Amino acid sequence: MRVNRLVAGLALAASSLGAQAYLVGGAVNAITPNSGSWSWDGTFMAPFRAALENPANFGPAGTVNRSISTVNLNTVDAASLAGLDMFIGTWVEDGDGASFAAAVKAYFLAGGDLFLLQDDDGHDVLGSALGISTSVSSGTVSNGGAPFFSGAFGNATNVTQHFFTGQLAEAAVLGLNGTVVGRNVQNQVTSAYWAAGQYAPGAGALFIVADIDMIATTLPPTCDVALCGADYINMNDNAVYALNTFSFLQKTGGNPVSLPGTLPLVGCGLLAMRLLRKEAKSV
Repeated sequence: MRVNRLVAGLALAASSLGAQAYLVGGAVNAITPNSGSWSWDGTFMAPFRAALENPANFGPAGTVNRSISTVNLNTVDAASLAGLDMFIGTWVEDGDGASFAAAVKAYFLAGGDLFLLQDDDGHDVLGSALGISTSVSSGTVSNGGAPFFSGAFGNATNVTQHFFTGQLAEAAVLGLNGTVVGRNVQNQVTSAYWAAGQYAPGAGALFIVADIDMIATTLPPTCDVALCGADYINMNDNAVYALNTFSFLQKTGGNPVSLPGTLPLVGCGLLAMRLLRKEAKSV
């Protein structure tokens, strides 16, 4: 009887752990000052973060049955990255990101997921560390197929770029085992994806978009219309594309360093196995 209660408790704990929110972190403006309002804690990224944390989008009763939590990183190093499911690199100026690019790469190669919002050759330090830099694109609208442009949040067409507009080198993407998932009118690559373990054995999932304004919500006076990029209130095509992408990534990612709280669960599992063996012998 005691063993049965223990096993039931462990099952409940495992179930709770499995339902744990997908944890996403990024660098704050204090350590990426040249990111301006496009930093992870900046005004132009706030609507994206709110959409990820909205339980109607991601949550037990949401469009996607898993919660997403976002956190600010005041430092980006092995300690602050440990436990994150995903690190998001926003519009990180090359000089700002040079100090933590190696830590982000190590995190990714150890199984952590990366979501890189590159933009131009002055804001691609994290991708360049992985061999995927950004160059100038024509800036025309992007399209693609499932699951990024067509998915849980609907169909997205003509996803727009704004201001500095970028493209990824197709040869570099394919040469590193990646998949092209978005192209503009001129057939330039605007987004690419690597499944967990595809970039390198043990690596996490990787998604790179070549213009942060495909995801961000840029407001006046920086934008000369009501907004540029994603409208997460009215769910325009950019917003649908962004949330479809996250719907896919949160269920197909890698296995970053476990949180310390998971270790006692492992210990309890071993104890339960010993008790079960002892009970079996006594029967």
